[in-house]
Amino acid sequence: MEKVKIAKPADWFDNVLPDKVSANPGKTGGFNGTFSFKILGDAGGDWNVTLENAGVQIKKGEVENSQFTITMKDEDFVKLMNGELNGQVAFMSGKLKFKGSMSTAMKLQGLLF
Repeated sequence: MEKVKIAKPADWFDNVLPDKVSANPGKTGGFNGTFSFKILGDAGGDWNVTLENAGVQIKKGEVENSQFTITMKDEDFVKLMNGELNGQVAFMSGKLKFKGSMSTAMKLQGLLF
């Protein structure tokens, strides 16, 4: 699947992620549950993603039962999803903040990044 460039975080949630899941459901790593993103900045917002039986449901807004949460600035999120920022570098430099089950998130690395 060709890497699609995004201009704002909503592009990734609305277009890229659903296509990635439908094109390759195996990348969900068998994960069933909900995780969330808190994107800061003018183009940001809160999104929660539920993966269940290799399907995906994405909703805008906060959720309480998230297995993990990723927090980033909108511009850093766009760079990360466009391949211009490495996930490990983002985490180590504090541009990507993580809360929750790291082992669960690692299963989804191929899907998310």
